[in-house]
Amino acid sequence: MQASYDLLRAARVALDIPAAELAKRAGVSKRSLVRIEACEPVTLETSLRVQKALEEAGVEFLAETETKGPGLRVRKEDARKIGFQID
Repeated sequence: MQASYDLLRAARVALDIPAAELAKRAGVSKRSLVRIEACEPVTLETSLRVQKALEEAGVEFLAETETKGPGLRVRKEDARKIGFQID
């Protein structure tokens, strides 16, 4: 699934990755990432590069279903690294 700009922003925040670092990992300019996070248009290739970088960092994007909206999930080991409490 292609993640919305809102989900891309939420994933970066959930992983606690600075914008400059994510832009570098994705191979896009920091300005392009700022545009995504401001919900301004960028090329499909740019948004897919950012999504791929986030997925490689441990995010799984979840598609919308009949009863639930789209979302994201962080791998358990990555959640521990950034300080989430997991029972």
